[in-house]
Amino acid sequence: MKDTVPKLRIDLEIIPTSYEGQKAFVVKDSLGLIDKPVLLHGDILELVSLIDGRRNIQDMQLELMRRRKGLLVSSDEISQILADLDGLCLLDSDRYQREKNRIVSDFKDLTVRAAALAGRAYPSSVVALHDYLEAIFPEGTNDKPQPEEKRIVALVAPHIDLTVGKDVYAKTYGFIKELSPKRILCLGTGHSIVDHLFSLTDKDYATPLGRVPTDKEKVKSLRQLDLPIVAADDFAHRSEHSIEFQLIFLQHLFGSDFHFLPVLCGAFPVSMLSSLQPAEISDVREFIRHLRLFVDEDPTETLVVAGVDLSHIGPKFGHAQPASALLAKAEDHDRVLIDAICQGDVRRFWDTVKQGGNRFNVCGFSALACLMEIFPEARGECLDYAVWREEPTQSAVSFTGIALFT
Repeated sequence: MKDTVPKLRIDLEIIPTSYEGQKAFVVKDSLGLIDKPVLLHGDILELVSLIDGRRNIQDMQLELMRRRKGLLVSSDEISQILADLDGLCLLDSDRYQREKNRIVSDFKDLTVRAAALAGRAYPSSVVALHDYLEAIFPEGTNDKPQPEEKRIVALVAPHIDLTVGKDVYAKTYGFIKELSPKRILCLGTGHSIVDHLFSLTDKDYATPLGRVPTDKEKVKSLRQLDLPIVAADDFAHRSEHSIEFQLIFLQHLFGSDFHFLPVLCGAFPVSMLSSLQPAEISDVREFIRHLRLFVDEDPTETLVVAGVDLSHIGPKFGHAQPASALLAKAEDHDRVLIDAICQGDVRRFWDTVKQGGNRFNVCGFSALACLMEIFPEARGECLDYAVWREEPTQSAVSFTGIALFT
């Protein structure tokens, strides 16, 4: 039997769209192996649907001929298309693995995690970024009085595109403008984490606003736990925006002198949802316990920030229905989660997602669950909530800002 064709990479972002009135997909690559997004359309989509890692070229040829009622499909034509796709590093082939290993190795040797989104998602110069962030905070952003008898211990903030989420970012970060934390634990959504639950890095984080020192001793102590749920490398941090977006706001408000502990949280697999809550999973419980120790070392000088979004609905995120048909139920689902966070009800938060198998794709679920386990005694206040509708893909994303108090 001839060799099977490698499957499509699972770490690509594939966005439904249309081209000349027909179904199409835009493919983006966070690794940067593709110089610019690739548009897949026409007959190639039919072939792409067969690239599952189980078929060889002859299998694909026979299936295409069956679908086309016996019309001959050239194996040479299929081979050329597959070669073109592999040339773009869209297939999980030896070529792709070599290129990825090179990038992983290059990143491993660095001591600083450079800004990945500067010049793309926000300005790359200090002055322009300062002005950009200042413009996000309108006059009166921080007029809402903070409870004098309570202490802010954590913040839930969006990680959606800054322009789209600017009003929620403003109300969320505007709420903590008067704080001056010296230590910040940031729980980000690890969108590219596949086989683990957490990713750590001892690299300092840099943005146009400066370099923030990562707490290398704490990262070392977390690694020494030798938990299989923690990725062996820190590559997931390379292009991830969920922490980077939080950092530019934190630097804008507090400068760059605080000690930083960046932790990316991967998605909890559906099989894990059979557990009642994270604290009942031994490795997760141990990891969270040590995050709490970081907070307890200096609780009055420490702030925890979770960079998360909520529901992701519509064809872009795997639903057969458009977001408009799912939005009402998704918003109800979000409200239950937000209320559970504000009430400190970890079990209700966990059960709400478990009962639906995370059908609304709450990408911040794992980071939020961990945040609630770190502060089981905390209570919260929802600062804002919004939904972004992406009309071309008939999809939508919801996001929120929440302050937690003790």
